[in-house]
Amino acid sequence: MMRKKVFFALAVASMAAVTVVGFILENSVSPVVTRLFGTPVDKPSEAAVAATDDAARQLASEVEAQGVVLLANDGTLPLSAGVTGVNVFGWASVDWLGGGSGSGCVTSVETDLISALNDAGIETNTELTAMYQDFRAAGKRPKTLSSRPEESSVLYEPSIEDRTCYTEELLRDAQAFSDTAIVVLQRYAGESNDMPLVQRKVSKQNGPVVAGVRRTSLDLSTEEEALLAYVGATYESVIVVVNSANAMALGALESTPGIDAVLLVGYTGQYGAEELPKILWGEVCPSGRTADTYAYDLSTAPSYASASEHVGAYASAGGLYPADGTKNSNLASPEDYGQVSYVDYSEGVYVGYKWYETADAEGFWSGVSNGHGAGYGGVVQYPFGYGLSYTTFGWEVVDAPAPGSELGDGASLTVRVTNTGAVAGRDVVELYYSAPYVAGGIEKSSVVLGDYAKTGLLGPRESEDVTLTVGARAMASYDCYDANGNGFAGWELDPGVYTLTLRRDAHTVDDAAGATIPLALSEGRRYPTDEKTAAAVTNRFTGAAAADGVSVDGLETGQDITYLSRADFAGTYPAVASTRVMPAAVAALSLYTDEERAADDAREATMPVTGARNGLAIESNGVITGLGRRLGANYDDPQWDALLDQPTVAEMEQLVTNAYSGASALASVGRDSETRELDGPAQVEGFVPTNPGTGFPCAVVLAQTWNRELARQVGLACGKQAAQRGLSGWYAPCANLHRTPFGGRNYEYYSEDSLLVGQTCGNVVAGARDAGVYCYVKHLALNDGEAYIYRDGVYTWLSEQALREVYLEPFHTVVEDYGGTALMSSYNRVGAVWTGGSKALLTGVLRDEWGFNGAVVTDFSDHVAYMNGDQMLRHGGDLWMQMSGGSLTSRPGSASYASELRRATKDFLYAYLDARVANERYVDATGDVSAARPRSSAITTPGSTLLAVLRVASAVLVGLVAWRLVVGVRRRRAAKA
Repeated sequence: MMRKKVFFALAVASMAAVTVVGFILENSVSPVVTRLFGTPVDKPSEAAVAATDDAARQLASEVEAQGVVLLANDGTLPLSAGVTGVNVFGWASVDWLGGGSGSGCVTSVETDLISALNDAGIETNTELTAMYQDFRAAGKRPKTLSSRPEESSVLYEPSIEDRTCYTEELLRDAQAFSDTAIVVLQRYAGESNDMPLVQRKVSKQNGPVVAGVRRTSLDLSTEEEALLAYVGATYESVIVVVNSANAMALGALESTPGIDAVLLVGYTGQYGAEELPKILWGEVCPSGRTADTYAYDLSTAPSYASASEHVGAYASAGGLYPADGTKNSNLASPEDYGQVSYVDYSEGVYVGYKWYETADAEGFWSGVSNGHGAGYGGVVQYPFGYGLSYTTFGWEVVDAPAPGSELGDGASLTVRVTNTGAVAGRDVVELYYSAPYVAGGIEKSSVVLGDYAKTGLLGPRESEDVTLTVGARAMASYDCYDANGNGFAGWELDPGVYTLTLRRDAHTVDDAAGATIPLALSEGRRYPTDEKTAAAVTNRFTGAAAADGVSVDGLETGQDITYLSRADFAGTYPAVASTRVMPAAVAALSLYTDEERAADDAREATMPVTGARNGLAIESNGVITGLGRRLGANYDDPQWDALLDQPTVAEMEQLVTNAYSGASALASVGRDSETRELDGPAQVEGFVPTNPGTGFPCAVVLAQTWNRELARQVGLACGKQAAQRGLSGWYAPCANLHRTPFGGRNYEYYSEDSLLVGQTCGNVVAGARDAGVYCYVKHLALNDGEAYIYRDGVYTWLSEQALREVYLEPFHTVVEDYGGTALMSSYNRVGAVWTGGSKALLTGVLRDEWGFNGAVVTDFSDHVAYMNGDQMLRHGGDLWMQMSGGSLTSRPGSASYASELRRATKDFLYAYLDARVANERYVDATGDVSAARPRSSAITTPGSTLLAVLRVASAVLVGLVAWRLVVGVRRRRAAKA
């Protein structure tokens, strides 16, 4: 009897334990498990998923096919059918990169260059490949989120003179194997680590890492140059394949004899490399164009002064975040940050080609003469928008404004593109504008990309008409300082001549008749309101108007920052960042303070209704209701008020503060399930690979296609894969810029140009929205580099003109032109204030000017004192992505606090519902039922199933033991009777 009582006690204890553990799992661990591992209750069939994945793979290969840029070709490409074997040189050939490191990674490379060649029936030199594998095995690179740049950026290349690697026999055999050689050059980059300005390399097997200060990590190493020289002198046909997303200094490719052709292929994703043999042998005609400027010397860009290790540091800033004992966790072993960092965007609007072309227009390069050329020709190797083809195209302007006519609301040109060559191909037409510039007036680039168009596949002698348009408003400059002295600060056009030019790249005007069209503007124009929303546009970051407390240019606080001016490029050229004293006004804004929170709590507001039982629901068992559709179609629908009266304060707080990888359920409005939201930009669920989708070529390759429609198809394909995996939101794509070639996340970002970024990103967002997925577009704003390793809290100083024209414009495009309803803020500061808590940015510009309706989530808040949830909520943000136990500390009885919770709840629900409404509209309009989301948004997980099983099992166990006890008692009583 005693033993049965013990068993009973144990059974009861187990049931109690299951209850306690279940409570913990359901309220803390279970939501995360659901978001990371959940699957739709309304699960699509395996056949449907397979069809979607197969289509995505084909599309990924098409992106690579159109995104490869032919940089050089002396006629060697395409290779003849008689070439059936090639030698593939370069250690990088055995560690091919499909993606970068960090949240934009791909989980695996299923097809690399060598396997692609072999699959295409091309034999490769296995002896040569085995030597490289023996030199250093593939797959050993450190992750950039757990290493330093000097570790992750190490170059591996055996010296061609090292006979322990390149034996005489190996070299003889290689020459006998084939007279065609491919040389692979590569650079590995990733999140949290910028590419270093000091090159580190290993050239001996198991040898030491050697540093060289005369070359950067993006320059070719002496070993790479020696290999190129040897191969160029030894082989009849030599093709260089550049497997990099960061623009490299590639001058040696044209100065080394024997290099016949160069292909820029980027990071190719899981399967994209399968297109490379098709391009090499001419089955596919290359049609990509560069998305960045390729300079011979990367230090010729003014942004070099603050790139990578050139990040500045504030003196005597100990005790201020993050030099307050905060650990940098993105290293192998967490370390103190040790400094408070800053970056000056002192180049202003002169980023990428806008610098190189404007400097050329001003004669800045007139003294340059070197082995590459004179003037501009000795500075820029491959201009922005450059790319060769296997065929030729002629352009005829068939419709355009009359030269010298008055500039109206804009201008359109129709160009007839004719394939004048012998093989089918695609062409890209680029339209640039040049605005009138007055020395000392508004800063302006000499040329700016205004529009572009890519043709379809044109056979020989086939033609296609493309129309390119640039609006007058799009040509306006943002004069934050009233530099032209007309008493106005804002968007405006100076009077004068506006010249439109059709170009083959940013530097080369086409020779077609009518390719250059001057248009007159007799009187200047001011644009005091936003073109789409009609909301007032005013300085929000400059001088006394700065809503965040200090001017974003740093000048009012006495910081010694000189901004580059076209009036005197030489005299204002940026110096390398140094150490300077932090002004007291800047230091005061280091973190969100209790006093600021109290002031925000005291802001006047009406206490909203909460916890009402109005019986309204946006979903029923995960299926959207008529009310859900109505609200998803209109942010201003009056029914929102009654719905938002229903959530409790606790529910809204849970939603706002627990936004890691998804959003909490809101049972009070009928949304009973967690929401899944995951990375990454190149592969749905690629960063946390629970059920990853297709690994696409990186963002740079997509930008290099210069194909808007293809970008939209990518968004649709990724959206379909996300929806089938139960995702509602996608942490992608990215609208930041390649401010410098050294940006660690350049592979996640599209280009150095705002228009190309905005159009490519916007189309991806629109495509995903068609599939019922909202995109948290990264990273609002100025996360254009990793500040070497100091991105967390870095102070970013720039003019409001540069901020608006260059860095905010892509986000502006996504929001106003492509229906963007979700954004992600960044780690850095805009001026002195964290972007995720910037009133000027999130409320002033994003919501008040652009009319943004939707949700802003923070980036991962591993340091909640800095990336503060209260600051976020009070200044226009919505969702706090954190797992550090952070909580909102605003006064519970504050009407302004409750009102902001209500706003944030509405913002998220609108983004959530809008995507579903957009999906239904798309499916109805196109008949593409493969794009239809699962009807129910409900998510289930193995964890919840296991918990239910444990509960049932423990209950059954208790029941069995209790029954045995009862039976035993009856038997004893019967025996006594």
